[in-house]
Amino acid sequence: MKRNQIAIDGTANKDWIITETLNILKRKEYKLRLRREPTCLYCFELQKSITPKDFTVDESYYFEVTFNPDADRMLYAISFSQGSKGFLIDTCNVYTDNISQEMVQKLKLDKIKNHKNNLANAGKMKKQVKLDNEALAF
Repeated sequence: MKRNQIAIDGTANKDWIITETLNILKRKEYKLRLRREPTCLYCFELQKSITPKDFTVDESYYFEVTFNPDADRMLYAISFSQGSKGFLIDTCNVYTDNISQEMVQKLKLDKIKNHKNNLANAGKMKKQVKLDNEALAF
């Protein structure tokens, strides 16, 4: 699976970049809209649930919003075992507590969560170092 990370520093930029990436995927025939469910993906056009054993994540794009981590998004290019292709735009780490372990592994959500935790911890460390340095300067 090809994983891409894109850092974005404005909301307008995020929407434009996601739209442009989605347009590229649509030209590659990833046209069916998907929604993440606790144990599967739901395809709107087919009105059908797709279980993890019946799909493959071909590409994923992590859109990191530098000023607001809650706005981070993932865009997945997904192929179904029966040949169709679709896309899923998902929030990062929202409602991951109600998702099956099979879906977590398939979408690599554990890696995203670890990445975000590492970033959050790095931010706390920077603040702590700055506070420590200010204390030393006094």
